[in-house]
Amino acid sequence: MSPTAARGQVLVIFSILLVVLLAFAGLAIDVGRQVAERRHVQTAADAGALAACRALIAGETDAAAALAAQQVALANLEGSPAAAIATIAAPPSYEDEDGSGAIEADELVSGIVVAGGNVRVAITSSLDTVLAGVVGVDALETGARGRCSLQGAPAVPIVARRYASPPGPGSGFVDHLATAATSTTGRVDPLDPRGYDGRVPASESAPGPEFAIYGPQSKAHNDSSFRGFIALDVRNFEGIDTRVYYNGVTPGSNANTLKAMQGAYAAAGYPGPAFPPVSSPPDGSTQVAVLSGNSSAHIVQPFSEGYRAGDRVLLAIYDGTVMEIPDFALIPPPEVSLPSTTTTPVDGPSLSVSRNRQFLSTVTLSLRGDAAAGGSGAPELDILPDPSVTPPGAGDITEPIWSQNVFQPATNGTAVRMDDFQTNGVPPGIYAVWVEGVSGNPYYQRRRVRVPVRIQTDANGDGDYADVGDVRVTREFSLANSILDGSTAALGGTVSLPIRVSTTSGSSTAWDGGPSLETQVSLSWDPDSFTDCSLHPEPLGLGSISFSLPSVSPSTSTGTTSTLTVNTTGLAQGCYMFTVRAHGTNGDGQPVTRLERVRLTVATSSADGQYVDIIGFAVFEVDSVGSNDINGHAVSGIYADPNHQGLRRAQRARLSPWSDTIP
Repeated sequence: MSPTAARGQVLVIFSILLVVLLAFAGLAIDVGRQVAERRHVQTAADAGALAACRALIAGETDAAAALAAQQVALANLEGSPAAAIATIAAPPSYEDEDGSGAIEADELVSGIVVAGGNVRVAITSSLDTVLAGVVGVDALETGARGRCSLQGAPAVPIVARRYASPPGPGSGFVDHLATAATSTTGRVDPLDPRGYDGRVPASESAPGPEFAIYGPQSKAHNDSSFRGFIALDVRNFEGIDTRVYYNGVTPGSNANTLKAMQGAYAAAGYPGPAFPPVSSPPDGSTQVAVLSGNSSAHIVQPFSEGYRAGDRVLLAIYDGTVMEIPDFALIPPPEVSLPSTTTTPVDGPSLSVSRNRQFLSTVTLSLRGDAAAGGSGAPELDILPDPSVTPPGAGDITEPIWSQNVFQPATNGTAVRMDDFQTNGVPPGIYAVWVEGVSGNPYYQRRRVRVPVRIQTDANGDGDYADVGDVRVTREFSLANSILDGSTAALGGTVSLPIRVSTTSGSSTAWDGGPSLETQVSLSWDPDSFTDCSLHPEPLGLGSISFSLPSVSPSTSTGTTSTLTVNTTGLAQGCYMFTVRAHGTNGDGQPVTRLERVRLTVATSSADGQYVDIIGFAVFEVDSVGSNDINGHAVSGIYADPNHQGLRRAQRARLSPWSDTIP
């Protein structure tokens, strides 16, 4: 071959390769334009989905939310980097991408779909090529999908107490989910756990009363150790061995580990699984373990990182009762108020008795005196002899006549009146008695809750204790800010709890405001009260119980602290209880006694058997976050479904994966 011919062949080959290289270069440029368009369309799809979620949170309809998504997506599609034409199909178009023959939600190709708390935005886009046409590629297709979901289920490990002082009416009864103007009227609905008995549900325009959502003043009605801290990862208490655990929690997780894990959700939010709508009666999916005690480090501090005054928060609601399996619960009145001497029998307040579905026995009620007062050197403080004597002796009261007794409680609570008290010259003061319930076959369980008895002199018998000659009791103290639940992960470990003695919130006169008759408040524990958590007597053994300060002067705010130390040496693994006694004479020379039950667990999980039934969900506005508590008020009524449209004000919008199990 001549040199000239060879050079001609090289030129031809070079020309062909140059065309190919130019074609691929052109295609690369157009593919780059396609990638840029893809990012552009994705931004529009995400922005549209978030806009729809925000519209739903603001209370808009699904149609209005879809329109908001379209408007925002179209606005973001302007200025395409590839001069492409984007399309949002209406009505939406789908393709059977998996070949199943059934169209599924995540097979949306183009359009906007709003379904409940989920929004999907799919956009298709086509761009004309600039250089790729050389190789026959005249257009490139692209598109993007964006999905937004409302975080509908409660994300904070706090359950709010619906009622104060149930069952009502009167005696301090408050429904925190009713408007402030109607919250103290009526009583607990005996049939519907979300009923209102004539009250008006709280709303944005007519909110509920301010109350302690979490903290020392948010105690359960029948368990002063529970303040609203729940273990979202431990559920289902339908039977003895039915626990379901999530997110790596195990049956052996100790109290501190579990509290730290749950407390982290207060700032970061709970990853799920979410609560389903509640049923009546409640089932295991909405039964959640309780974490006793007040934990500022685990709850209040993380909560303050994510919420502040004025923010909305969606919380689960319980009726105020802590349950066990199988169990019945006693919900006592705040106090019994009686005249020093009765000429005719007088009626007292009501209490409520409830049960879970596993409990099929009857309950027999009785009132017990402060028999341990004699052991502390003050037998006169026991104003109810055992057995009760009618008419009462000097300085005594009688047991009431119960409006019903030996009965099976309702799952939503049975109200029982305490009628026909009689008293005989009991000195004015504040004393303590115990409401006791005993179950029959096959459980034979015993439950006790303490009730303060306020004795005052009613000179003319009109019941107002405000006339000349009446003697009122206004100077008092409280142990409400104390921590009454503790645990040790090891056998023989030590538990330390702060017992705080404070002047009662709202008291009209201070403890030391009288004619210098007041004494310090003595602190002790009743040795005969040491039992397991089913109230079976247990010996303390080699252990010990002591107070750092055996007597203190009550103070305002959180109160004066004496540290209660329990050495558990010799105790077996399990749950135990005992009674702390606080007694003093106020500035008016009147005796004041407060009893509180301390609960501690030794080398066992804190979620052994105590739980609360979630009865619904509601939206609250945060009023304040203190160093030890969270206060707020309801801005919605109570709903069975955590995804109900009425709760959207507190839901949060978040972008979600396009394909998962949620429709």
